Amino acid sequence: MAKARLASCRDTLERLHLTQLAGPIVVLAAEASDRAVLAGDGAEVLPAPPGGEPFHFGRALADLAARYGERPVAYFGGASAPLTSTRLLSDILSQALQPARAPTAWVNNPLSTDWAVLSSAGGVEPVAAALTTDNPLGWVLEHQAGYQVLGLPPSAETQADIDTPADVLMLARHPQVGRALRAFLDTLAPSRLLTNVDALRRLLSTPASTLAIIGRSSSAIWHEIERRKQVWVRLFVEERGMLASGRAERGEVRSLIGELLDDWGPERFIDRLAGMADGVLWDNRVWMAHRGLWPSAGDRFASDLGWADEVRDPDLAALTRALRGAPIPILTGGHSLVSGSLMALLESLPAPDPA
Repeated sequence: MAKARLASCRDTLERLHLTQLAGPIVVLAAEASDRAVLAGDGAEVLPAPPGGEPFHFGRALADLAARYGERPVAYFGGASAPLTSTRLLSDILSQALQPARAPTAWVNNPLSTDWAVLSSAGGVEPVAAALTTDNPLGWVLEHQAGYQVLGLPPSAETQADIDTPADVLMLARHPQVGRALRAFLDTLAPSRLLTNVDALRRLLSTPASTLAIIGRSSSAIWHEIERRKQVWVRLFVEERGMLASGRAERGEVRSLIGELLDDWGPERFIDRLAGMADGVLWDNRVWMAHRGLWPSAGDRFASDLGWADEVRDPDLAALTRALRGAPIPILTGGHSLVSGSLMALLESLPAPDPA
C-alpha cells in the first residue's frame, strides 16, 4: 500500500507540473524516504511534524493556507487522484484563478472529500478545528465557512482513491493510470485478491449475472452499471457520509447489514450472501464503525488480502476466514471500493457489442 500510494502521489505531482498553473507544490509526508523521492520530483517538502505530536489535518491545512492568504490553494490526499487527468486539473485550476464574487471550492466528492481546489485560502483558519481528517472538508467549507462548494461529476477520474489493496488492483487496467503507478503494478505477482478481481471482471461482462454491492455506494454507481453492462445489481447502501458528518467519530454509525452479520455469525452470513449473488463488493468499514472498535490498518489490509492468520482482531479474523471459504468472489475494502474503484473497473471493461 505504501508503494502504491507513493507511486500515485508521484503521478499527481507530474500532472500538476504539466498544467503549468500550479506552483509551488508543497508536500507533507511522514516517511523520510518518501520526502526524498518527492523532493526529487520537484516538490517543496515540508518538515515532518515533531515526534509524538498527533497529526491534525485542519491545522496542517490552515498553516499552509496562512502562507498564501487570499490566494487560491489546492489540496490532494497523496493517493486520492490516481486517475485524474492533466486536462481536468488544468480546467479546475484555471477556474480557481479567475476573480470570484464569493469563495468557491471544487471538490471531488462533497460528502467524502479526498481533494479540493479553493479559490481563496482565507476561509480555512476559522474552521480548522473541525477538520480532524480531510473527509469532511467539502461539508465544512459549505456549511461552516461559507464557500460555494461545487462537487465534480462522479467518474473514476474524480472518485478513484487508493484506500485499500483492492483499490489498487481494480484500477490497474484503466487507461489513465500514470507512469509511476503503472511501473509499480507491473511488479505485482499473482494473488488471491487479483484472482477475485478478475472473476468480478468476468461477472460484469456476463449478462444476467448478479452483483451485490454493500456499503457507502450511490445511485450513480447503479446507473453506470446499468448503462454499461447487462447484469442484475443488489444494492445495499448504508451510512453515506459517516466520516464527513462525524457520526463515525461520535460512535453513531448503525448498520442493518452489521446487525445481520453479528446475529448470524460470519459463516452463515457469507453463505446466505453467496446464495443471492454471483459476486460481492463490500465496503465493510461500515460494519467496523458499527461495532465501535476500529481495527488497525494492518488488520484491515490483511483481512482484505485474505491473510486471516495476520489479523489480530478476533471478530475480523473470523470474518476473514469465512470470506476465504466463500464460493463466490467477494472483495472487501472501504468507500472507494464501491464508488471510484468500481467505476474504474467498469471503465476499463470492453464496451458491449451494439444490439
